[in-house]
Amino acid sequence: MKITSIFEKEEITVSFEVFPPKTTTNYEAVEKAALGVAALKPSYMSVTYGAGGSTRGYTIKIAEKIQKEQQVTTIAHLTCVGATKADIHAALGQMKEAGIENILALRGDRPKDFEGDPYVDYHHASELVETIREYGDFCVGGACYPEGHPDAATKKEDILNLKKKVDAGCEFLTTQMFFDNNIFYNFLYKAREPEFWFPSFRESCRSQEPIRLPMQYGFPDVMYRSGSAVL
Repeated sequence: MKITSIFEKEEITVSFEVFPPKTTTNYEAVEKAALGVAALKPSYMSVTYGAGGSTRGYTIKIAEKIQKEQQVTTIAHLTCVGATKADIHAALGQMKEAGIENILALRGDRPKDFEGDPYVDYHHASELVETIREYGDFCVGGACYPEGHPDAATKKEDILNLKKKVDAGCEFLTTQMFFDNNIFYNFLYKAREPEFWFPSFRESCRSQEPIRLPMQYGFPDVMYRSGSAVL
């Protein structure tokens, strides 16, 4: 199921995130824990992706297993740092074959001790979103930063970059963790200003629900529903 369909159907969503291991040594324990959490039947589960695709095989394997064994929708992370277009196409092919319909498109941070430029074929997540949308029928999510992206010179620059991501085909956004709801509200007000406004944020104006607790997952229509709670 597409994540956007879940958001349209469920007023409140509960999700969990899995961090795949980098080595085979810990894989069985992580898989067992992930399937155990999936047995609780959350709205969906998110599976992260190591820099440069270091956990790609495990990301796809765990996401596929959660869907097949527990019938819980998953969203696989995909980062483009250190990746070529061929790498991304290979990952998309594997995800499609595994039945994964949802992808969280991220640029990713520069790996520690990386020599050279890790952003060769892709410099921004918006470029990755374009590739995913061109490739096939995936539901694509992205990240946003209520406190501002660390690489952005100003909040205005950050929101303009966010608009590029949404214009490229991003269907929902996941916020960076925050602890003050006012920061999130201010971010929304700024994003709704005429110079930034884009269709997905217009949709958010339909909702007057308060945010009860800071959330880091799942805002449909780029934050249309905000009535989610952290348990």
